[in-house]
Amino acid sequence: MKPKHVRMKGFQERRRLDDVLKALLKKVARMPPEKIPTISALGRIAYGSVEAKRDVPHFDRAAMDGYAVVAEDTFGCSQENPAKLKIVGEALAGEPVKHRVKRGEAVHISTGAAMPQGADAVVMVEYTSVHEGYVHVYRPVTPYQNVSRKGEDVKIGEVVLPDGATIRPQEVGLLLQCGVNEVNVSMKPKVAISSTGSELVEADEEPKVGRIVASNEYVLAGLTRIYGGEPTYLGVTPDEPGKLRRTVEEALKFDIAVFSGGTSVGKYDYMPEVIAEMGGECIAHGITIRPGGPTAVFIVDQKPVFCLPGFPVAAMISFESIVAPTIRSMLGAKNIDPRPVVEAVLARRVPSSLGRRDFVRVKLEERDGKLIAIPLRVAGSGILSSMTKADGVLEVPEEAEGIEEGERVKVKLFLHVF
Repeated sequence: MKPKHVRMKGFQERRRLDDVLKALLKKVARMPPEKIPTISALGRIAYGSVEAKRDVPHFDRAAMDGYAVVAEDTFGCSQENPAKLKIVGEALAGEPVKHRVKRGEAVHISTGAAMPQGADAVVMVEYTSVHEGYVHVYRPVTPYQNVSRKGEDVKIGEVVLPDGATIRPQEVGLLLQCGVNEVNVSMKPKVAISSTGSELVEADEEPKVGRIVASNEYVLAGLTRIYGGEPTYLGVTPDEPGKLRRTVEEALKFDIAVFSGGTSVGKYDYMPEVIAEMGGECIAHGITIRPGGPTAVFIVDQKPVFCLPGFPVAAMISFESIVAPTIRSMLGAKNIDPRPVVEAVLARRVPSSLGRRDFVRVKLEERDGKLIAIPLRVAGSGILSSMTKADGVLEVPEEAEGIEEGERVKVKLFLHVF
């Protein structure tokens, strides 16, 4: 698809978001694997399925404090007719097994301790009493009652982490228990980020009237990290074709290139034309979303290149709608969109237009036991405070002319990393 020059003309054609994503994700390849220590794998995406190298637990162990016994010795016992068993030792957690239990015998045992040979059940201490070296058992147990069997949690060879899964704290713990001290994960895509615009100044400069602090790159870098990429900031690039071209050339040394600004219909919005002249295949320039409509998507040297709007809210919405799924796809993540979704009741009507997907910033409140979604803004893509006040976004689909007050809606929550 050849990009149509839209500077000083306007967009005559826009593509649907789903169509853009479908076309784009077919063209991006998964990142290669790297092996890292399991203890450093939090938040990474598994490359290939991982099997347990040992059983969990790897020995029969007591699930309760009490007495390890032969279950058959307790059959028929009661408060009035207790079983009387000789105490022949003690088993403590973390220590090797020292005793063997025979019929008529018992070993005092701690939770987590290895079961002595011969014993096949644990009587809870609450149902016993001790007199002159004997334990009196007042409630019978069945074989392996109150015992965690070897391999009860995980058996050796069992898949404990599927390909594409996100490694959470619980996965780290389980992998270590299973003897997996190193794990293959997808390498993080390296993402080059640059803000374009002759009006921009770096964040440490005091902006004069007419100048704007270039904050988008830090917002986009943060989102890149949240979704699994590794950002590098290339600095501010003025609206000059030669300088823009050099920035694009530098960005193409990375796995993904993301630019904000210079993609709309203004006289100096050169970026899409510069990329096209460098041989970029245009997937879309103009998408049926609000905010974020001027977004452009290219493939250059088999790498995805994104031109996002300069207004901060539009840049964020475009990133989460298009760039984030690309990063997740390149990671091989099973869940392309990891944002939590909650259901809420819409506080007031949200208007929309057919053929356009609107992303409504909403705040959530609980009222009378119900979760209420309060619309903050649909328009106003330069009002960054509307994002800081919001808990997530509500999507109004292309085929809807708005959503009525009182309807149940799904809100995608913003992801956080602390």
